[in-house]
Amino acid sequence: MPVRVRAQRPPADPLPVYRRARAADLPTAMSSGGSREHVPLTLFAREWAAWPDERVAMIREAPQGCNEDDLCRIAAVVHALCDRDGIAVPHWVWRHRSEVDLAWGRHCAMDGFIWDQTVANAPSACAFHRVWFDHQFIGAGPSRRADSRRRVT
Repeated sequence: MPVRVRAQRPPADPLPVYRRARAADLPTAMSSGGSREHVPLTLFAREWAAWPDERVAMIREAPQGCNEDDLCRIAAVVHALCDRDGIAVPHWVWRHRSEVDLAWGRHCAMDGFIWDQTVANAPSACAFHRVWFDHQFIGAGPSRRADSRRRVT
């Protein structure tokens, strides 16, 4: 007589909860070393564009870290995003200003034609923090495709 085995699947794990990028989390993400320290800033700017309702929460807490240059980079990006999108610049941003010119990434060349173009196309917030990046680095805001995708979900 054949034995019938009835197998059951174990219950699926719930989907992981994804938290929006926050300025306070960026120093840890940027300290991993290597030449890709700009990636967390790029992802932060993309999430900023995709989630306008959560922007204030993304910048509410001040980033903490031992690398003052990275804090200046974070402050400059947040300052430029706030200026562009008409959001009040948080108080912690004004504390981070570099004594020397910095590029948005540690390994970017700071001379020549590309540097001159970057400084010429930089948002006005870059001059205050002395951290230079092209306005395209932070993007032009959410695309229509991102807006439509956000409304559906």
